[in-house]
Amino acid sequence: MKKVFVTLALSLFVAAGAFAGNIKSSSVPAIVKSYIEQTYPPVETVEWNYDEKGNYYNAQFKIDGANYDLNISPKGKLISSISQIATDQLPEAARAYIGKQFPGFKIKEARKLFRRGMTTYEADINGQNSDQTLTFSESGNILDREL
Repeated sequence: MKKVFVTLALSLFVAAGAFAGNIKSSSVPAIVKSYIEQTYPPVETVEWNYDEKGNYYNAQFKIDGANYDLNISPKGKLISSISQIATDQLPEAARAYIGKQFPGFKIKEARKLFRRGMTTYEADINGQNSDQTLTFSESGNILDREL
């Protein structure tokens, strides 16, 4: 797993508090598990954690090799998520921006993030001896750029 993905995942979850540790699926409320089952039906194996301070459940799993990391309230509502996506799933305007502003750069990895009711996209690009992470809105407008 890429360093940036790990850093982003940790920043989303550490900021809210420390996990109580891995928990068994049988300890997770049915309504929380139901969110995963209904939203991501191909998932078979989920690693569960519970954050006592933030009072949420964390679910980590893979689908077709892509990593998913979700925080879900005890009432079964999605709080935040990070999921790897194919580069062609970035908004078209984001891909066009990268092509125009960063000719010769390649998109190494893409992610879809949901937090505080807002969806954003990240693209890790590299080229010309430079690695950067670009953040885009749902419509593909650039929001942030990290070297």
